[in-house]
Amino acid sequence: MRFSIALAATSLLALTEARIVGISVPKTIKPGEDFEAIIISENYIQSVYDVAIAFGYSPGKGFPGSLGQVADSFYLGPDESNQLHNFNKTINIPTDATKGEGLVTASLFSLYGAAKAPTLSNYNVSVTFGDETSTEYKASNEYTPSQ
Repeated sequence: MRFSIALAATSLLALTEARIVGISVPKTIKPGEDFEAIIISENYIQSVYDVAIAFGYSPGKGFPGSLGQVADSFYLGPDESNQLHNFNKTINIPTDATKGEGLVTASLFSLYGAAKAPTLSNYNVSVTFGDETSTEYKASNEYTPSQ
């Protein structure tokens, strides 16, 4: 009996799926300096194939639903999809970025479920572009998912 319960639990763990739900970046970022962007993941009910993520930035409040200036982009693919843990990507905001209040943005292209339904999810974090990169991080709010 105990063996069958353990086997059933192990089978369910093998079916665990996850999706990316946001980003987290330092509250203050020094333009021209590398920093780690954290890609945030959570448990989900179906498989998600995360194709790619692009990071951007803009001064002030930016424009809703837009990436702004492109900072970097990454192919994710099967190795970084359905991972029930956060992971990092190193990005850099160019030295000519306007100092002051701004946004770090990300746009994620994913394929959901057995039908591989395409989805574009956008995230942004209000930050300060300043003279040094802080160790304190701030997480995003999703603002324009489409499916």
